Amino acid sequence: MNIYNAMAGRTISKVMLLSLFIDELNIFAVPMMSIFMEQSLHFGTAFLGIVTGATVGGAAIGSLLGGKLTDYFGRKKLFLVNLSLFLFSAIMSALSSNIAMLASFRFLAGIPAGSDIANVYCYIMETQKPGNREIIGAYNTLMATLAILTLNIWVVILLVSGFSENFVWKTSFLIQIIPIIILFSLYSKLPESSMWKSVNEKTTYRRFLKKLWNNSFLRRTSLYSWSSGIASGIEVGTFAFFIPYIILKFGITGMVHDRLIIIAVYFIGIPAGYIGPKMIPKTGLRKLSYYGFMLSFAGLIFSGLALIFNVYIVLPATMMVFVWGNHWNNQPIIISQALVTNAESRGKAVGISNFVYQFPSFLSITVFPIMFSIIGIGLSTIVVAMASLFGIIITFTVFREIYGYDGDIYKTPHGN
Repeated sequence: MNIYNAMAGRTISKVMLLSLFIDELNIFAVPMMSIFMEQSLHFGTAFLGIVTGATVGGAAIGSLLGGKLTDYFGRKKLFLVNLSLFLFSAIMSALSSNIAMLASFRFLAGIPAGSDIANVYCYIMETQKPGNREIIGAYNTLMATLAILTLNIWVVILLVSGFSENFVWKTSFLIQIIPIIILFSLYSKLPESSMWKSVNEKTTYRRFLKKLWNNSFLRRTSLYSWSSGIASGIEVGTFAFFIPYIILKFGITGMVHDRLIIIAVYFIGIPAGYIGPKMIPKTGLRKLSYYGFMLSFAGLIFSGLALIFNVYIVLPATMMVFVWGNHWNNQPIIISQALVTNAESRGKAVGISNFVYQFPSFLSITVFPIMFSIIGIGLSTIVVAMASLFGIIITFTVFREIYGYDGDIYKTPHGN
């Protein structure tokens, strides 16, 4: 029996991508608005890292929690819980009047952002056909770019209209209510995963890890997903998160013009986020990862040198190279883990991979502002480039191509 319904699959994929868009709005809201929050709430560089890292720290915990819950209670129930938490945390974040409240509610917002990743990738892998589910899953970075652009375009509109800095960052949390309401309205039409319903046993994290260790194919793929997740997570948690802060802090042109530069830098993520998935049927996931880490390595090295030697005019170009590369190296991370795991453990497998991705990002977000206050932002950026180099090495030495894998259905991979 064919468990995949083409029409239902297209609808579910659109719902899941919109949910990923909400995840990214939550992850990037603080870094995109950090300059306004810093001025409005009057906190310094060290506290900037704490506030920025709060959402990612919540996402790390939410990944493990959501991975367990989606395997136990099902995909559909957890989807509703995540939407409810998104709505509550958005409203409370906008009402925050001090740094403690803001950090607390951003941490809360991170929990469904991490939990939703595990749930969404279960839905994608279990409702889309092999070969197509890799492509759908790889649109995660396109959703991130659209979220970043949405936030920054909103800022430009408000700045030009003369609204206060306080109003700008508070309303940046509230704009996610629109897609949340859309998903609430579609929830009743969302089916439960038939793969999950057919599962006869509940596994624990301990049992899953034991199975993983005893299966060389699963172990190798998981090692790649975790290692490349650490590398890409450090990239995102440092340079990607602080691109707006770098541009605005150095005052390259002016508040509105600087924000337009930020939009231009991240706009490159649209072709990167769209072309990457389209390349997968020809290049596979392995080459996409390699190309991505190579580009991000080059972008970080040249950005660091530009900052050290005060050649700020080239920064937008080098940042674009980095953004493109980070989009590509990020796309195979969760997909690879989700592909090779059966429905009984898929949520936990994705939860672990996203935790391994988010936790180093959380640490680096917290540490990076302190590091660049000590050794300078240029040298700090070059240090971060070592994470990209590590990603290149892991992709070549550990990863084996798995595009088209359908072992969760037929028990044999198509990849070599």
